[in-house]
Amino acid sequence: MSFFIDKHGRRKSPIALAACGAALLDLAVYFCTAALLAGPLYRTVSFDGETVTSMLHTTIITVISTLLCCLLFLLKDKRVVPYGFAGLAVILLMFCAAAWMLPQETRGSMLRLFLTVGLPPVLLGNAVSWPIYRRLRKAHPEYFVRKTISEELKEAVEQEQKKKPAAKPVSDPVQTPEPDISPTEALFGPESSGTAPSAFHNAQDEAMLFYEDDDDES
Repeated sequence: MSFFIDKHGRRKSPIALAACGAALLDLAVYFCTAALLAGPLYRTVSFDGETVTSMLHTTIITVISTLLCCLLFLLKDKRVVPYGFAGLAVILLMFCAAAWMLPQETRGSMLRLFLTVGLPPVLLGNAVSWPIYRRLRKAHPEYFVRKTISEELKEAVEQEQKKKPAAKPVSDPVQTPEPDISPTEALFGPESSGTAPSAFHNAQDEAMLFYEDDDDES
């Protein structure tokens, strides 16, 4: 349990994995921006010196890619952006260590290439992201308050209850009172009472029944 919950009952944040993913994302954004803008910048922005031109192109690409990576501040955890640029610095150190292990004739050129390509985004990204992170932490401290497991569960239950519609109370069906039945009606049926309708409604029906009885006797 200690791998997931700290001693204060709060859920441990996987910030190391998030920083590693953000660093890889920053690296991908930088290379995609460089691949898209290298051609147009080479055709439109050029100076007499090749070194100055390449430095200007690298600066423009770095600024645009850094702004795109800073959009990650829209996430709930604001630490992802500065930690991602810090992870980008770690990746640059790993590339430099790998280049240092190359043969001496290629070591210098590879180190120069890695530092030329990777150092500007690392420096600019960390110089921009960390001040923004500190300002956000001072201006909105509620974003950085970590809640306990019980508080998170309570909020989740409250949100689920808000989503469910309120149940309507079930009303009892209206029971109609049964009519009072006299003992005579219960034994002989409703015809025995004076309120029930007679079997024959008029004198014509009684006369027809009378004649029918005479024919039967004959």
